[in-house]
Amino acid sequence: MMIAALFLTWLLQAPAAPARAASEWPIDKAHSRVTFTVTKWGFAEVEGRFYDFGGAIALDQQHPDRSHVDWRVRIASVETGATNRDKSLQGSDYFDAARFPEMRFVSERVRPIGERRFEVSGRMTIRDATHPLTVTVTYGGTHSVPGEGTYAVFQTEFTIDRYDYGVVGGSMLGPAISRDVHVKLIAAARAES
Repeated sequence: MMIAALFLTWLLQAPAAPARAASEWPIDKAHSRVTFTVTKWGFAEVEGRFYDFGGAIALDQQHPDRSHVDWRVRIASVETGATNRDKSLQGSDYFDAARFPEMRFVSERVRPIGERRFEVSGRMTIRDATHPLTVTVTYGGTHSVPGEGTYAVFQTEFTIDRYDYGVVGGSMLGPAISRDVHVKLIAAARAES
């Protein structure tokens, strides 16, 4: 009883945490996608997809600067349609999933640049490298689906240089794959009930 009373007294006297202007909506994996494309041997396009990811998006349309994004992708979930290639991508020559199991993007600034379009600047971390990244995001609106919930939909495409993040590859196949990686994200963030 004494401990409970002391805790309650502390709780009532503690300063309140500042309220977030925008509520966070968790990313719904079932309706979102993380895909990428590289060129192999200078002519063959290889597409891949990550199936395990999560995070949250908060959009405050009245005050976009209060919006934010936090997205994490599990490296071990990569699939390119070839089992050996997927294992290689998870290995130390590429993503090194054993030491760096996820990649992450955290926004630092959101700025409107047109109707339903935003410039989102933040930091991307892959392996042990973190670099600034700015992308253009299109807001596809908020949709209520009977029996499912309410979703806010976002989409972006951008290109990164994999060498910047230490995803170089072995001496044989590494140079055969383009340094530029085209990434496409479709995010359906679901309102929590």
